[in-house]
Amino acid sequence: MDYSLKYQERNQGAHKFIMWLAIASSCMIFAGFTSAFLVRKGAGGAWTGFDISSVFSISTFIILFSSATMLVAHIANKKGNLGFASFALFLTFACGLLFCYFQYTGWVYLTNQGFYPAGNPNPSPQFLFVIVIIHAIHVLSGMLFLLIASVKSFMLLKSDKQLVVNPNSNVLQVRTDLLSMYWHFMGILWLYLFGFLYFFL
Repeated sequence: MDYSLKYQERNQGAHKFIMWLAIASSCMIFAGFTSAFLVRKGAGGAWTGFDISSVFSISTFIILFSSATMLVAHIANKKGNLGFASFALFLTFACGLLFCYFQYTGWVYLTNQGFYPAGNPNPSPQFLFVIVIIHAIHVLSGMLFLLIASVKSFMLLKSDKQLVVNPNSNVLQVRTDLLSMYWHFMGILWLYLFGFLYFFL
């Protein structure tokens, strides 16, 4: 049993390293997008910005709140509080859905105001569209794993099994450690993007 736990712990370390690599890759992708944004804006031309604070402020609040619920889910998971962890995971997933919904409604509003990417001589909507869509794809990827973790935790709850293999080992059946890393990164990344677009768009 001890050997099995040590093997799982080594596995956790390897998975966390891969997650850090994925986060670093995403950072480089968005650094490239924002750098290209600044270069194109500096080139001049028919560049017209837009105040996005009223459009995306609600979704910004939601993803910050979801980061808090994800933290609660992870702490409850580590303590073996299966019911609370299941509820917090589901709440985080629901917040992810709301975030995507308000991102969509924001785009509908911008399009109705004439701030649309396709066939527009103003290049700024194209950059905004790409940045927001790529981030939304990252969020949807995280939501897929959130849904899997939420379903698994509810199944464990229904079967009356313990969420933690060994209370002293920190080896979790539901991998909220990786989910927390990724989801908190999504929140921090959106804060960066929102601030960047607010000041430079």
